[in-house]
Amino acid sequence: MISKSTHIIIVGAGIVGASLAYHLASKNVRVTLIDGARGPARDATEKSFAWITAGDDVIETHFNFRQQAIADWHRLENELRGAFKVNWSGALSWYKDMAEADRIVNKLSSFEYKVRLIDSQQIQHLEPNLKIIPDQAVFAENEGAIDAVLTTKLLVAAAGNAGADIRFNTTVLSLITSGSRIKGVVTANGNLNADMVVLAIGTGTAALCQPMGLTLPIDISPAILMKFRTQQRFVNRIVSNPFMEIRAASNELMLAAEDYIDESVENNPQAIARRTSETIKKHWQGTEQIELINTMVGKRPVPKDGQPIIGRTPDIDGLYLSVMHPGVTLAAIAGRLATDEIISDQDNVLLSAYRPNRFN
Repeated sequence: MISKSTHIIIVGAGIVGASLAYHLASKNVRVTLIDGARGPARDATEKSFAWITAGDDVIETHFNFRQQAIADWHRLENELRGAFKVNWSGALSWYKDMAEADRIVNKLSSFEYKVRLIDSQQIQHLEPNLKIIPDQAVFAENEGAIDAVLTTKLLVAAAGNAGADIRFNTTVLSLITSGSRIKGVVTANGNLNADMVVLAIGTGTAALCQPMGLTLPIDISPAILMKFRTQQRFVNRIVSNPFMEIRAASNELMLAAEDYIDESVENNPQAIARRTSETIKKHWQGTEQIELINTMVGKRPVPKDGQPIIGRTPDIDGLYLSVMHPGVTLAAIAGRLATDEIISDQDNVLLSAYRPNRFN
């Protein structure tokens, strides 16, 4: 058990770090949240499509964790008393190979996930502005999306209101060590001492851990987020198919996501945005006047095996890691479970598959 005087530094004010700061500060833990940016959610979070989904992970253990992650977003909505809202619209997906849809529905249904196959008439009812309607699609009714930046800001504010010390424009250069123990962080603004340091800085995690002999296989997976101005809301749900991944963020704002390819003339983010715009106009009514606002490339931190890295490091005292993709889906549950572990000094079985030492 930690004492009331225990000081914990959280490095990284994306949605994962903000959730950790909120959950810890709400338990009266002395927390300092620091980030090198001018404000929260300036890296991967800002550029996230922010789809809350369990996905279609093959391994039941991981899928169950994702299902619980969705439940934690409902909890957080209630806990913060309506300060933010998840748009629980559900997600509509279809595939080039429709046999894939059957396989996915059968698999997810075996995990008691709320998903079903729907026909073209039902698709048209859910998305009346869709021009090209597939014969069938997968509808996951309990999935949703958030404004990732707004939600992160609200979590940071809630952490501050609970007593957390929030420091932006504070870049962490290295960790302060004494033998095998972490004692704080070296920042561009001076040293900060702490009893524990929690790293929630996504792709920057591996570099800070390397000097201590801790090698973390975290890949940088770039993805493109496009924002479009619309005259009206034409898409009602999250829609994912071989042609596009889109959702409405408001009546006047639509988001689209695509994989990053390269910076060539044919495939740079701007070229992909132009093709995406043309595809949307081809497939949807009411899209003649959509206008591209901006295109951003987010660097997603993806551990080598695709699963989160959450927990203490066995050979380094005072260090706790929290790095994952998808960060938006997992932020609420990661914040809650990590807080429980840090406060109780007891391992939580739900996190047993995600320990840093699994790569050793």
